[in-house]
Amino acid sequence: MANSAVEKFDEILLALEKVGALRRLVLVGSWCLPVYRECRNNEQIPLLRTMDLDFLIEKPREKLPFIDVPAALGALGFEPLFDATSPLVKYERIDLEIEFLSPRIRGDQQVVPVQHMNLNAQILSYMEIAQKYAQNVDYKNVSLKVPEMEAFVLHKVLVYPLRNDERKKQKDRQTVNELSSIVVAEEIALKRLRQIFAEFPTKWQRAILSTAQKDLPKLWLALR
Repeated sequence: MANSAVEKFDEILLALEKVGALRRLVLVGSWCLPVYRECRNNEQIPLLRTMDLDFLIEKPREKLPFIDVPAALGALGFEPLFDATSPLVKYERIDLEIEFLSPRIRGDQQVVPVQHMNLNAQILSYMEIAQKYAQNVDYKNVSLKVPEMEAFVLHKVLVYPLRNDERKKQKDRQTVNELSSIVVAEEIALKRLRQIFAEFPTKWQRAILSTAQKDLPKLWLALR
């Protein structure tokens, strides 16, 4: 990953921290990888090039002091990208596209308005994993929330088989394979992986084991 890409990512984090938004967000997706690599000081953790930067909004419906996140992103050159078929709004720049996500909430909504951040967030399955297992880390002097790496691995195993894009599915499979190999090789990380897995619903456990048996033999052996 080019240093310029990481520097631009760092710039976005600083801008969101400055306006107080970062404490309400959990970084999710592939941009967690450089954070894990930096915070764990482990260069074996892979880096994945992606133009998608995703944040989970932890409490989309709570009444909190107003923060104008689109204005903060606009100052960095991001423009709103409106979806023609839904209220969803993403924010794009030539190098990145930022999307805000929400864990599942009651009702049949696919997009939830987040008034306290002036955003709309897309509701996605399994995002409650990132919400429940979020941890605070100090990333380059920025206080940031990311899912625990063990939870990140299990989450990825649940979602990558659902991808329609075969190229992205293959990238996710490779990333999970490399990350899970690191986790199962570390005693403390392996113990935490098993703890989180045991807390998952039985349906999720079965799905993870089925995928791992087919694609991720080390993970399967660690969890079965």
